[in-house]
Amino acid sequence: MDYCNNDFMPQNNYGAEQITVFYINDTHGDVTKVTKLKSAHDEFKKKNKKSALTFGAGDLYLGGDKARNSSMTKIYNSIKMNYTTAGNHEYDAGSEFYANNIKNAKFKTVVTNINIPKNNPLSKRLKDKKLVKSDIFTKNGTKFAVIGTSPSDKDIGTKDKSDKVSVMTIDETVAILNKEVEKLEAKGVNKIILLSHSGYGENGDLKIATETGGIDIIIGGHTHDELNGAIKGKNLVKSLRCEPVIITQAGSDNTNVGYLDVLFDKNGVIIEDKIQNNLVKLKNYPSSKNTEKILNKALGKNEVIAKVTIPFKPTCEDDERKAENPVASILADGMLRRAATQKAEVAFFNAPSMKSSAIDNEITTYDIKYRMLPYDDDVVTITLTEKQFIDLLNREAKTIITKDLSQVLHCAGIKYTINKTDAKNNKICVSNVQFLDKDKNVTRTIDVQNPSETKTVKCAITKFLLQDSSLTDILKDVSPEQKVGNQQEIFIEQIKLNGELRAEKDGRLTIIE
Repeated sequence: MDYCNNDFMPQNNYGAEQITVFYINDTHGDVTKVTKLKSAHDEFKKKNKKSALTFGAGDLYLGGDKARNSSMTKIYNSIKMNYTTAGNHEYDAGSEFYANNIKNAKFKTVVTNINIPKNNPLSKRLKDKKLVKSDIFTKNGTKFAVIGTSPSDKDIGTKDKSDKVSVMTIDETVAILNKEVEKLEAKGVNKIILLSHSGYGENGDLKIATETGGIDIIIGGHTHDELNGAIKGKNLVKSLRCEPVIITQAGSDNTNVGYLDVLFDKNGVIIEDKIQNNLVKLKNYPSSKNTEKILNKALGKNEVIAKVTIPFKPTCEDDERKAENPVASILADGMLRRAATQKAEVAFFNAPSMKSSAIDNEITTYDIKYRMLPYDDDVVTITLTEKQFIDLLNREAKTIITKDLSQVLHCAGIKYTINKTDAKNNKICVSNVQFLDKDKNVTRTIDVQNPSETKTVKCAITKFLLQDSSLTDILKDVSPEQKVGNQQEIFIEQIKLNGELRAEKDGRLTIIE
């Protein structure tokens, strides 16, 4: 049965060399929509029998849940993934965990720009060729090659105790890719595909595309962009050799999959007016019973926690991470309620700690454990001076001006304002910091221009903030006092106490442009 008749329909190749690619990126080990992935892939394979390839562009895994990540490997095996690269989240639980996770993969992971020490566990995957710097394959009698990149803007070795894996800088990445392309071309390959988790932008895939020669296709990820079509100057650019390079990216979290269909001329160069690049909505496809069995066996049955009476439907990631997020507020409320016995006045956590918060109809255990709060961070109490508190709030607020690195703090027990213009001008950008009681009455305020170094604030926070190297100068003398609980249990408990999920904003965070 054709669920969507126009999806994955290849163009006439007129005798030219052709490949068609089913691509995914930044799925983050999603288990709530991944059940539809195989149905879409089956449709792709049915319509693209001769030239079909399946690629991933990194962050196909997330966190350190062994059952969840091994399930992802089984699902990617089931769609016969050909190649993927490693994003930053592949390394979330360290090199040893990642090395064990891809041990049973039936596909290869290609990364050209990482440094792997001899004694790092990933060296085992180099030996068994589950992890490679590049690879050559043949499709319909024609040679192709694939290379890959991890993101230069992330420290991927933070969980390694020794012999840490590391990523090259973006300039080093460009240089190593050019060298690898030269090696591949010396072996008679003139059609080269980069699986990139470097991100779309001037310091990522655009830089790579325009400062290298010989790369024809960049299957991208990391920045969660939706690049539909082939638009000159945007995702269709010229390489150092003035040859066309098409850049793709399919958003994130299994909302879309991508379909790329390209034709090459006799010199192995993409024919510009023969590029078809479409994003396909997974929601249009039915769930795969086979995928459901894989998940249920590994993770247990998905159970409903509560009905959603007021949904939260963010239009983009900024609505979740750079604005008041009513779903995140429920978690913060639960953290403060739990920590009340320890006399906490406020609770807060950094925005990326809740990966995805869109919710409608009902909220389930899978939503909370594997989509919203996959890291399940510890919640602890700490005591800060007013100055430390304002410095922390301000430091994280300033990240609101970044493209995809926002660490804005979701909170309970206070309300405050962020001024984006002040953030851009590197000024104190938080103001109107007011502490609230349970009835929303203001109990005290802090002068952000002159916070006290003797008065204190008792806080409930996620432990990650104490481990964040970007906050070391502020929190170096701060230690966790008592554990309050874990994010998942606190969130579930708060929803059950409320009896429903009502995603209502109450003005606790105001943004001034």
